Amino acid sequence: MKPGWMLAGLRRNPGPVVGTLVAAVLSATLMVAAFGVALAHTPSPLGRLAGADVVVAADPQLHLTIGTGEDAEHESVPLAAYPGVPVRLAGELARVPGVASATGETGFPGGTLRPGLVDLIAVKATPGTSPAALAQRIRADLHGGAGYDLATGSARGALANPGVAIEAANGHALGGAVIPMLITTALFALAATTALSVDLRRRRFALLRAVGATRGQIRRAILAEQALLAVAGGLLGFLPGTLAGAAGVRALAAHGLLPPGSTPSVSPWYAMLAAGIMLPVCLLSALASARRAARTSPAAAVLEAHADRARPNPVRILLGLVAAGGVVVLNVLSLHQHGPGAAIALALPLLMCGMAAVGLLGPVLVAIVAALARPLAVSPSARLALTTIRRMPKRTASAVIPVALAIGLIGAVAFSNTSIAHATTAQAAQQVTADHVLSARGGANGGASGGLLSEAILREARALPGVRAAVGVTPLSIGVADPDLEFLGGEAISAGATGATGAISDVLSLGVAAGQLHDLGPGQIAVSAMEASSGVLGVHLGEHVTVYLPDGTPYHAAISAIYQRSLALGDVLIPASVAAGHTGAPGGYSQILVAGGTQQELASLGRAHPGVMVANRAIYNAEVQQNAQQNDFGDTLILGVISVLAAVAMLNTLVIATLERRRQVRLLSRVGATVRQLAGVFRWQAVFVTVTGITSGAVVCAGTLIGLTRAVTGSPVPYIPAVPAGLIIAAVAGLALTAVMTSVAMMSGRQPFRGASPLR
Repeated sequence: MKPGWMLAGLRRNPGPVVGTLVAAVLSATLMVAAFGVALAHTPSPLGRLAGADVVVAADPQLHLTIGTGEDAEHESVPLAAYPGVPVRLAGELARVPGVASATGETGFPGGTLRPGLVDLIAVKATPGTSPAALAQRIRADLHGGAGYDLATGSARGALANPGVAIEAANGHALGGAVIPMLITTALFALAATTALSVDLRRRRFALLRAVGATRGQIRRAILAEQALLAVAGGLLGFLPGTLAGAAGVRALAAHGLLPPGSTPSVSPWYAMLAAGIMLPVCLLSALASARRAARTSPAAAVLEAHADRARPNPVRILLGLVAAGGVVVLNVLSLHQHGPGAAIALALPLLMCGMAAVGLLGPVLVAIVAALARPLAVSPSARLALTTIRRMPKRTASAVIPVALAIGLIGAVAFSNTSIAHATTAQAAQQVTADHVLSARGGANGGASGGLLSEAILREARALPGVRAAVGVTPLSIGVADPDLEFLGGEAISAGATGATGAISDVLSLGVAAGQLHDLGPGQIAVSAMEASSGVLGVHLGEHVTVYLPDGTPYHAAISAIYQRSLALGDVLIPASVAAGHTGAPGGYSQILVAGGTQQELASLGRAHPGVMVANRAIYNAEVQQNAQQNDFGDTLILGVISVLAAVAMLNTLVIATLERRRQVRLLSRVGATVRQLAGVFRWQAVFVTVTGITSGAVVCAGTLIGLTRAVTGSPVPYIPAVPAGLIIAAVAGLALTAVMTSVAMMSGRQPFRGASPLR
């Protein structure tokens, strides 16, 4: 039998194949865009180093081996501050043959401020000496260059500003975090569309068998078709994916998540990689339907074209029950974790298990809901719609699943963000108990240099009449291995007034769960309950831990306190005296929290130091809450991508499923049904699909949110604002109804009751 018979069938009824191709193109587009963002190119301006032939600096990355033996992993992260090199090294390098001059340079962003150190050394070569040859000589003089970074050419720019490497790493990490979720979601939608596409053509495949096609020919034709669709999807998705990646890089750069001037990585191999990822998904999802289509007799196929098989596929039901059992097990595990870190790690598997359970058990769910809704069907259109649903639960489930997918994914991402933001706002209002807050406008003289308040201002504040405690705090990035190497947000915090009753606990209420936070001295560290929990640092009170300052200097300390309210302040607190000189910024504090004293005395202190502002606790907390309520762009970007993917998958599936029912429309038209009556039937079916999908998706979403919000905020009740929730439900319902009713209008406009081919 010639291959043309498959092409002829596609020309007569291309809908299911076009739907699969749309899903493949969308999946490839998002994959190519994610690859382009994750591997974006970051410019490194030379700046002051343009005149240097070789730049010598301490290694700008923190390297750490995590684990032991065969499980050991070597990880690296860029440092936010220069570790610094000895001043004397410039004189030593000046004696290397071929060196014209070697100058110690300071004053770079993130530069070291410790005595006897400079940020880096700029080396100029003598005439006739190439930078590469000179770098080799310097490396030999440094005994192999261990612990140093020697840069020539464009690589010099990477040493001009550590912040560029930090921003690039953050942007790449965001892309890397999005890719697994994106690929999983895209492939879930693609698999559902592929299976539906093959299943809708079972009747045609069976009739082809009746005219001589063998089972092997049917299977090979279906698998070849899906392979071609996967490859075509990758190729067609390359250009829009490249454009989307460029838009994503520009947006990340505009919001400070990538350095300015960053460009997306573009490679035709991304299209092939996307096609390679989609290929096994298309083949595996089509294989089961292909085997069944090849084995179905023509008579059974004609019967199943008008009604699904009486008993659902037992393998599908078994897998669905396994997925549902996985949801139960993961929820139980989440509720019994000894720390929030491990519970957070279960959130994504829990969401995926829930979506898989809905997808696999969809026909059973539809049959149960249809039985429960039977007493509510009072109008003829509603009764006819419900009868059709009961006779074809599998095809109805194919329309319910994308609605549930949209609600589950969008709701989980959106409301986990709102729950965390709400808890952050609440904690921000509770954590500062100081009566007054001093802060700096930045760039002023008189002690508020560079936007920081000096140690002298802290001493003056403590000396004011009636002041019980004055504590300085400064945001700080602190490196931890938890279990991956990364830098977390924390605070460098001063101690209370020496020899007085003032203490940190007089100005901050952090919900200390273990230990004490009256004072914080050298050799001590306070960590959040989140960070201390199992699956993260996994430490207890009194244990010793090693963290890393912004310039990579290790700090060995004992856990002196574990606190609960960390969302607004950070996960790690260290003494300000320990961080001094290791932050790449002048010493000082971003705020000074004052307990006691009078507004007049503090206002006088502010007037004595131009640039110092004085606010009460209520004003300060209001500003913190306003900042906490602002949407994080990275989360918004992820939510937007998930929303687009879910919406397109839902529209694609609903249109295909509706258009493939034109035979039923044709039959009803022949027995006298009007266009208005047909529209009523489909309207009721659309309502059934929408309500069932939204309800099942909401259940999956709630199961994920409860464990996640309990781990992050301490409360199992997620914060779900009514307006965003209503907008999401309205958008999903509107898209679903629009897709179904537009398809019905298309069928009615084409007068489906006139003429019919047995293969259509």
